Amino acid sequence: MSAVALLREQLAAILDVAPAGEGPLATGVRALDAALRGGIPRGRVTELVATPGGGAATLVRRLAETTVARDEGLWIAVIDATRTLAPRDWASICLRPGVWVIRPADPARAAWCADVLLRSGAFALVVLDGAPPASRAVAVRLERLAREHDTALVIVRDAGQAAGALPSTLRMRVGAAGRQDRVAVQVDRGAPPRRVELPRTIQAPRRLGRHPEPPDRRGAERTTRAAGRRR
Repeated sequence: MSAVALLREQLAAILDVAPAGEGPLATGVRALDAALRGGIPRGRVTELVATPGGGAATLVRRLAETTVARDEGLWIAVIDATRTLAPRDWASICLRPGVWVIRPADPARAAWCADVLLRSGAFALVVLDGAPPASRAVAVRLERLAREHDTALVIVRDAGQAAGALPSTLRMRVGAAGRQDRVAVQVDRGAPPRRVELPRTIQAPRRLGRHPEPPDRRGAERTTRAAGRRR
């Protein structure tokens, strides 16, 4: 069975599951939740603009942990478009029911994955991490789906990456604080400007390399041996 068919089959089994609960999703950081009037808004788009190694993975994991710990049994999905989130950092969360981590083979398919997950109506939180900027048509569709299904759609992009066409209701910048064990979050849009720091819970390496597996060098070794014998 193809990956697409398997995803559709799994979603079909939970289409009757609606994201329970009301109100924003708490981030688990009291000062940040106070600045955001309760947390990440549902039915809206939130953008995290992160510097490399700045701690965005820490904030996303804290949000995921807090969401699945709620009594309503909320479901969440994290789309790791670049396949760079370290599995060991997410192992404890993925063991809980209702937590999906999607790693598309092609980063360009990440927006399509978000579309499928949002259309299912089963998730309270969908995180799109590291996807290429979406076209305006795709962006408008994702925003509409998030609004229709009352899902918090969180877009994580690097500070050096061009902004996509997806209009965000809330935007925060995430980067390293003065100390290596702290993460700084600056609210830029959608709430009163405020800077909040939180402990870094994911220590280096926080992300894997762009290639999730080391290259297979066996072919190169055989070529080198053959060349040696010809000499």
